[in-house]
Amino acid sequence: MENKIKFDDKTYNLSVNTTNGYNYYLKGENSDNWHSKISIKELGANSNPTKLSAELAHQIQSENPSASVLVYPDAGMVGYLLPNKHFYEYNTVSFQKNREFTYSKRFYISEFDSKETARQNAINFAEKNNKKYMELTNREAQKVKR
Repeated sequence: MENKIKFDDKTYNLSVNTTNGYNYYLKGENSDNWHSKISIKELGANSNPTKLSAELAHQIQSENPSASVLVYPDAGMVGYLLPNKHFYEYNTVSFQKNREFTYSKRFYISEFDSKETARQNAINFAEKNNKKYMELTNREAQKVKR
């Protein structure tokens, strides 16, 4: 897998090689403290992007009923916003035939005036940028080399 990925005019560096994938962070960020990251998971050769996106959307909604989820099964994509007691997290996932490519961005409550301000910033980001990041994740997922 590549050591660096250029995404949205930023360079993400390979940081963590997990059992089923790779995590990339911006310079100065890591798995314990990050604001945006790229995750790439290798999937089986016969993976079905339509089925995987529908399953992920269902899993997110089942495990976290307060999450906002947009699923585009025909495109094999899911966009979602998850609340957490410390942050709100925006994610865009693109499923390819053999790969899952995820862009994530966090909005830490401690960096805003209030929990509501963090929530509103995350919502505004998602509303303004969802299409952009869906297109970027889809395009970049196809370009990543093993």
